[in-house]
Parts: sequence; C-alpha cells; structure tokens
Amino acid sequence: MNSNIVLIGFMGCGKSSIGRRLAGRLGHEFLDSDELITARAGKSITGIFADEGEEQFRNRETVELRELIDASRIVLATGGGAVLREENRQILHRIGTVIWLHADPDTLFTRATRSRKRPLLEVENPRTTFNTLLESRLPLYQQACSLKFDATGLSHDQTVEGILQAIESSRKTGQGTPESSV
Repeated sequence: MNSNIVLIGFMGCGKSSIGRRLAGRLGHEFLDSDELITARAGKSITGIFADEGEEQFRNRETVELRELIDASRIVLATGGGAVLREENRQILHRIGTVIWLHADPDTLFTRATRSRKRPLLEVENPRTTFNTLLESRLPLYQQACSLKFDATGLSHDQTVEGILQAIESSRKTGQGTPESSV
C-alpha cells in the first residue's frame, strides 16, 4: 500500500506545519506544492499571480502534482486551491492517502491573515472573499479526501497524533472514504 500522505485544506489549516511534523514522525520526505511551484518559477506565489494570473499558477500546480505521481515516502502539503481542478483531485489520489485538514472558519481566517503570502486575500474586504472562497471549496475538499480531520483547538502534536491514528484505523478497517471523518 502507498504510504504517501497528501494534505489538502483551506488556507490557514496548517498543512505545511502539520505536514513537516507528520513527515518527521513517519521518516518521509516533506514536500510543499507551493514551494515546488515557486522554486521552478523563480518567483513568489504573489509574483506569479501578479505577472501571470491565477490560471497560469493553476497550470503550474498541475504540472508539479503530475510529477509526484510516482513519488514514494512523501508527505505533500498542497495549496488551498489544488482541489479546484478535477484532474488534480484524481492526481492527488494517485499520489497517496488524501487527508482534508480542516478547522473552524474563524480559526482559519485568523491564521490565513497572519501571512502576507495570500494573494487571494489582498482585496478590499478579505473576510468576505475568504468566506466566499471557503464555501465554494468545501464540497471539493469533501469530494477529494479519503479522510477528514478537524484540527480545531488542537496543537500541532495533537493533530499529528490524531492523523496517524486515523490513518492506522482506516487501513485496518479498509475504510477511508470521503465520508470518513475524525
């Protein structure tokens, strides 16, 4: 069975922070799709959005995901919009077990707005944009995931432990459908 783990979820859910810790616990390599994109492009996500637009960023994202299909022993943190394309949702499952890392909207907004690296929130009313984006993406995260993990109120260590337990449990029972929630 493929031991790769793919973390999906909205901006601010902690995919990168949790992914690094999870990779360390599993002895896997940690990869962040946004970092892969920016390294190849030679500019920041904000720069890509400004110079090339969101569509070109999404094209770059799909290219990077395709290249990870045959990767092994990785934990991948994806960008919040990686699930927007059907092709990407299929690729994510080919890469590994897809876990939707979620938290309540207030927590997500607080975390997301701590960073200046959120080009989609650099608008006049970021909370309205945030809410609209979140609502539009929730069904896609649900559709794309094998497991959903709600990390509201949990520390990074508690979240990692919970994810590891959920994965072990789903593998033992053979379950791990989008309806599975922990």
